[in-house]
Amino acid sequence: MFVGTDPLWRLCWTAEELQALVHSVLASGGRSQVAFSASLTSTSQWTHQGPFKNVSPLVFREVKTNIGNAYDPDTGVFTKPTNGLYNIRFTGSIGKSGSLNAAVLKNGENMFAIYNTVGRISSNANGMTLVLNEGDRVWVVLWPNQSISDKSGLSTFSGFLIFPM
Repeated sequence: MFVGTDPLWRLCWTAEELQALVHSVLASGGRSQVAFSASLTSTSQWTHQGPFKNVSPLVFREVKTNIGNAYDPDTGVFTKPTNGLYNIRFTGSIGKSGSLNAAVLKNGENMFAIYNTVGRISSNANGMTLVLNEGDRVWVVLWPNQSISDKSGLSTFSGFLIFPM
């Protein structure tokens, strides 16, 4: 029997735990459904960004999913509408510079990165499960002298709420 601090998907719950979970979902004001996915472009032609002299935010304008409207395609920033455990993922394809070094930032702090110096036509991906609080902001930056490319949605930024906390 599963009790105590086991994961949310366990089979048995105490009455107090169920009450706390229901209270958490109700307290979120219906904001517990959050998911987004966007790519740099959807064109079938190769597009490139960078290299730039300074750290540059990446804006994934081609939004495929934006449940909860927490992702802003004008800024490239995902702003958390509710406290919870989130899964965040970023994929990138190397651009014209021949190397890709980019990071996912949370409120300006580096959470994780992708790095690839293989040359053109190569991709990397990384992701992380993060506890995020209401109002936290997450976005992707391209480090100086690096580049990223996209064709048919190869470079993406996505995330979803696993469960509210």
